[in-house]
Formats: sequence, C-alpha cells, structure tokens
Amino acid sequence: MSTTTSSVPRSSSPAWSPPSPAVSLSACTTSAPGATPSASRAASPQPTPQLTTYTAADTATALAWAPDKRLFYAERSGTIRTFDGTTRRTFATVSTSTDGERGLLGLALSPTFDKDHFVYAFYSRADDLTRQRVVRWLDRGGAGVNVTTIVENLPAGPDCCHKGGRIAFGPDGKLYVTLGENHMAAEAQNTSSLRGKVLRYNADGTVPGDNPFGSGNPVWAIGLRNPFGLAFSSDGTLMVTDNGPSGDAGTPGSGWDEVDRVVRGGNYQWPTCYGDGRHLQGLRCAGTLPAWQSGSEDVVPTGATFVSQKGLTGYQGTFVFCSYSEARLKVMSSDGTRPLFDGPRCQLDVKEGPDHALYLSDSSAIYRFGP
Repeated sequence: MSTTTSSVPRSSSPAWSPPSPAVSLSACTTSAPGATPSASRAASPQPTPQLTTYTAADTATALAWAPDKRLFYAERSGTIRTFDGTTRRTFATVSTSTDGERGLLGLALSPTFDKDHFVYAFYSRADDLTRQRVVRWLDRGGAGVNVTTIVENLPAGPDCCHKGGRIAFGPDGKLYVTLGENHMAAEAQNTSSLRGKVLRYNADGTVPGDNPFGSGNPVWAIGLRNPFGLAFSSDGTLMVTDNGPSGDAGTPGSGWDEVDRVVRGGNYQWPTCYGDGRHLQGLRCAGTLPAWQSGSEDVVPTGATFVSQKGLTGYQGTFVFCSYSEARLKVMSSDGTRPLFDGPRCQLDVKEGPDHALYLSDSSAIYRFGP
C-alpha cells in the first residue's frame, strides 16, 4: 500500500471499537458511574475536547514543537514554517520533488534545541530523483541559516513509491531515520542496503560505534516495507508504522498494515512474510511479528506519537497514529498491540502540544484537538 492512495476515507473497520463512555469525546466528566446528584455536582466536569483549525498548511507531513511553544511544520512541497499561535513565518525552504511519494517528509528538532538551536529535515532531492538527504539549519531569530547536509545519498529509487522519510531523536540523543525499500523488496533483508530499514546516526551524521550490523553501518533494524511513522515513548520504546503490501512480491493487493515495536537489530519480516506471519512464495518467515496488523483492511498508517500521562482525558498513556485512507486518528494501547477507538481527523502527523492538546495534520490544515 502506498501513502499516496486516493481512497475515500472510510468508516472504522470492525477491528476498531468506538470509545467507551469513560473516554467519550463528547461527554468526559469526572463523575463515576452511579454517582449521586450531589456527588456529581461536587466533581469538576472536564471540558469537552473540540477539533478546531489551528493554522492553514499545505500538506504538513511532519510537526515538531520547540521549547518556546512554536510549532514547526514541514510542507511536502518544500517549505518549513513556524506558527506561534498568532504569526506564521517561513523558516526555510528546500528544492524537492513531489513526484510519487517524494517530498519534504521528515522534521525533528535537536534534543538540545535550547542550547544549539538545530532543526533537522528529510527530503527528496529535486536534482536527482533517486536520492534523498537529511539536512540541518541553525535557528537564528526565527529563520533557518547555515544549512548543513547531515546525511547524503539516501536511496529513493527510480519509481514512485516507498520512500520512508520520517526522522526523530531517541532518548539516547541519536537520530533515527526510516527508509522504504523503494519497491526493491529483497533489499529489506539485506543488512548492507539502506532500503527497508530504520537507520541510526549521531546528531552530526556520523555512524555510532554500537550499531548492530558492523562498523560504519547505520542500519538499526531491517525488514520494513514503507515505514512512514516513528515515535519514542518516555521509557525509550520505539514504535514504527509500516505500510502493508499492495500486490508486490506476490502479496494481496491491500491490507496488512503494521505497528512494529523496533529494537536494536530487529527484523520485521518483509518480504519473507507479512502481517500475522503469512508466508510469501514458499519463503520461511524470518523476523518479529508486528505488535499489531490491520488484517485485510487498508489503514495506510502515517505519523505517530505517544500521549503523555498529562495528555487529553481518555488518551493518556496511549500510542496514536494517523490513518491516511480513513483520515482518522487511531488510538492504541501503549504497547501498540490493542486498538482502543478512533479519534479525530488526522492523515499525516500528530504531536502532543505544550498545552497537552493533540495537534494533527492533513492536506490543508493543522488542527488542535483539546478543551
């Protein structure tokens, strides 16, 4: 399945249950079931979350919050902007191609942004459609200056799809990058290839000495098809959303999207098998089964995050990701194994804001979901 699908958003599949009354988006209160009227009056009602447009945006593929409460966002066509709740400013631009699934796809702020003021981005090159890169700017007075290439020559392949492109810093201070297998399925199992992988770099683009596949090899985990979301929990758990097959390598034409709990040196099956261990072309299934898979239903998972314990009522401690095809937020248990309910509109990325509301993006806007 490709993230450029034009599928009309669908209602939730049977695998997704609606919110229970305890987490209803329209009536969240602190009153316990069966409380007396006096007890109910004594309790402070929780404001009902509302979905409102925070700012217009042209296909905001990635969001990132700065410590000073500015929202940085990457527009696929090549512009990074900031919004402080009042003023929208252009931070930087890149020359990118939006052919197929290419574009400005990833965004992350340095974990020591207060000190170094570094902003990182992943994009597909306009001058060479087979290559992608990670670059870094210095934030000076709200403008990106001193652009530096951090990682060069990341493969994009000659065809349309499976570019990956998400970036995030882990609690270890390392930069994690997702790459799709560029429709070269076998490369996902080749530890000498960057395709179909999670990669791990130092913040300056060099390769850490403790990566699992040898000196100078940035590969952290293998066996992915088109990972288009990654997020770290407060305890360091790394979760990745991976788009399932669409008829390639002898697979079904839809479904089998995944959430994977990624560990050092992990292997996440593709293309030896897919979904819940379904074998391909007589191959032996090698690798770790996903934390969750969508079965035959198309979800097209994209951006993801963990919601803190201070987050929105009913969402605290959950893992959430956007569904491009359904245009909905999918709310999961914290380990990514169990769907809980569908949330508000979301297609591309989601982040928890400094006010603990959720901020979500689609092709035309960034939304705020909160009281």
